[in-house]
Amino acid sequence: MAQTQDNFKRGTAEFLILSLLNEGEPMHGYRITQEMASRSGGRYTILEGSLYLILMRMEEEGLIEGRVALVGKKRKRKYYCITQKGKEQLDCLLREFDEVMYGIELILRRKEAHADAPGSPAIS
Repeated sequence: MAQTQDNFKRGTAEFLILSLLNEGEPMHGYRITQEMASRSGGRYTILEGSLYLILMRMEEEGLIEGRVALVGKKRKRKYYCITQKGKEQLDCLLREFDEVMYGIELILRRKEAHADAPGSPAIS
């Protein structure tokens, strides 16, 4: 089960990061992980090490932009914001998500409809 969740997270992390950053407020990596965990009720967590690899790749692809800011006197923190290219990618991912979810709903409804039909064998 953990492997399945890890694969799912890898496939959705970019989508969720873009969605969070699209809300307008730049975020640093730790805040992104905290927002994901908090908003999902602890069901979606991502290790910071994994997150920073994803953020680095997304920045290289031009989907997000990182800006270093001084926190306190000596500490630096990198804040990320979404780019126009990232917004376009998010729109594409949202359309794909809606299509996939619609297909899943159709499959689940068909399963229920077949299970309720008289003389239909149970589908497992």
